[in-house]
Amino acid sequence: MNFATVRGLNGGSDLPTKAKKWAELLGVPYIERDGNSSLQFIMQSYNLDCLIVATKNGPQIFSEEGKLFYHPGMAVLRLQKLLRGERDNFVEACELQAGSRILDATLGFASDAAIASYVVGPEGCVQGLEASKPLWFLVKEGLHNYVGEEIELNEALRRIKTVCTEAKVYLKTLETDSFDVVYFDPMFRYPVNLSSNMKPLRPVAYVEPLDNAVLSEAMRVAPLVVVKERTPRVLRELGINELYGSKYSKVKYGILRR
Repeated sequence: MNFATVRGLNGGSDLPTKAKKWAELLGVPYIERDGNSSLQFIMQSYNLDCLIVATKNGPQIFSEEGKLFYHPGMAVLRLQKLLRGERDNFVEACELQAGSRILDATLGFASDAAIASYVVGPEGCVQGLEASKPLWFLVKEGLHNYVGEEIELNEALRRIKTVCTEAKVYLKTLETDSFDVVYFDPMFRYPVNLSSNMKPLRPVAYVEPLDNAVLSEAMRVAPLVVVKERTPRVLRELGINELYGSKYSKVKYGILRR
């Protein structure tokens, strides 16, 4: 993916320094920007897929679809429900409890990882993989700096460890039974279905379908593999027959055990 960093126009004098530091970390160019250069103009001039923009509120991704900033999304409401003692299908499908070790192989915006981190607690482990370098960086910074009203969520976000890599590559480097569960959310890999506020993600999303080879490697790494999907047929095509989810939910969780 072809991208670069640039400073935002509104903010402190430290924004160019931040953008340069990020460029060095990511191994991409830093582009000087004068007050008359729009982000769209810079993208077109340098033939870029997106820009990482240094703003006073942290990094933003700018693409042809618009701007994208980090937010934990539905994790906020889901955590509030858990605090009230309500159930969460993701937590139950993954059989999470205090001390569990979970690998989120399709991290995205880390909404599920945030819930997992809250449930497994400090004694557990949540690691997330994201192959899109711009998205990985945005989320990594967000997990470290986001501050919401729920202290429990803030603490959970800080505990999530992220790696910028493809699941099919990273899984092969892990020892057998490194985790208790490996989790996939392939829906996130089909950005055509994104809601309007997430459309800026489309140009930067890493899109690769889940296959049996990856699932087989995941089964070596953990005794439980969970796949989130809207279409049961897709799960059956992957050889997954055990499904979990409420009767009225559009989302089902396919479960593989060994």
